[in-house]
Amino acid sequence: MTSLPLKDEILRLLSPTEQSLWHGGPTTGEVLSDVSANLAAWQPASDMHSIWGLTLHMAYWKFAVRQRILGLSDQGFERAPDDFPSLPKHLTHEVWTADRNLLRSAESALVELTESLDEDRLQEPLTGGYRVADQLIGVAMHDVHHIGQILLIKRLWNGRSGQ
Repeated sequence: MTSLPLKDEILRLLSPTEQSLWHGGPTTGEVLSDVSANLAAWQPASDMHSIWGLTLHMAYWKFAVRQRILGLSDQGFERAPDDFPSLPKHLTHEVWTADRNLLRSAESALVELTESLDEDRLQEPLTGGYRVADQLIGVAMHDVHHIGQILLIKRLWNGRSGQ
């Protein structure tokens, strides 16, 4: 098997198809596709994040990595506070759809930027000495971690007593 160029490998991780996922699990879009606003806002415990919170968190980190690669501040994300933005006041289907679209938009912008990078740029160090490639691979692995959490929350929701 021949290896893909680094950029192609990164794009495969950032914008996976079901066939390209090594873990055989769902993509971010797939894991969120059947999540209602009620489920998205539900916290299984007070010290756990909701699916909605995780969705905004993933969107923020895609935004932040893109900003870092562009040499810009990671300030200015649409939702506050950064990292784990607060849930909106109105937890409606429309707002949930808008926040899923915020994640899709952040994903698309990061993929578009990655497509424009050459091999030399992927090797350039960013803050903390991590290469551009490291940041991109890291944000893809970050998503896999949170997809697992979302799957767990969905199982807990489905297993609640009194359903």
